[in-house]
Amino acid sequence: MAKIRYLLFDLDDTIYTDTTGLFVEVKGRIEGWLSQALEISLEHAKTLRSAYYRAYGTTMSGLQHHHPEANINAYLEDVHRVDVSRYLRPNPALAELLGRFSVEKVIFTNATTDWAERVLQQLGVRDCFSQIVDVRAVDYVSKPFPEAYQRLLARLNVPGEACVLVDDQVRNLKAGAEFGMRTILVRAGVLPEDGVEFAVSDILEIGPILEELLPL
Repeated sequence: MAKIRYLLFDLDDTIYTDTTGLFVEVKGRIEGWLSQALEISLEHAKTLRSAYYRAYGTTMSGLQHHHPEANINAYLEDVHRVDVSRYLRPNPALAELLGRFSVEKVIFTNATTDWAERVLQQLGVRDCFSQIVDVRAVDYVSKPFPEAYQRLLARLNVPGEACVLVDDQVRNLKAGAEFGMRTILVRAGVLPEDGVEFAVSDILEIGPILEELLPL
């Protein structure tokens, strides 16, 4: 079995669980952007956002498939134009947990680097991560599409077996498992299944699993 060299963390709803209203605002911005850019009603935009997320994993991927004329960079910039300090607070317990493990930690997100930087800084854990691999870094391919993982691994120059993926989406973990990644689901009320090796209700519960997988 390959030595674990990277811990890969999803960002939204993994590093933090949104119970504050942050993603209510983000979803509203997504729907508003769709309504304006595609010249559709707000109700139609809400339906599209939900449908694209279910089908493709992100609204962005739905736009790429069905509206290739859409300005994806403008979309990404606009929907993430949110003051995260209104919603998030420092999480010293998370910083302590991440600091216990010397293996390199990377954010692997379908969002943008700027968004990840602001969220991590607000949580007080930016220094725990060596790098951020955002959707632009993998050529605008979102998880769970295999190309996103291929490009991530090429960037890190390691096989999937050298990585642990921590994510809140089962489909993202199953895609990672196809590359040999060890997988940890962060979601309340969900049990391990094929492609999901471990499951916890909160990011702060991953310590014992990492102790099993990694040397301290």
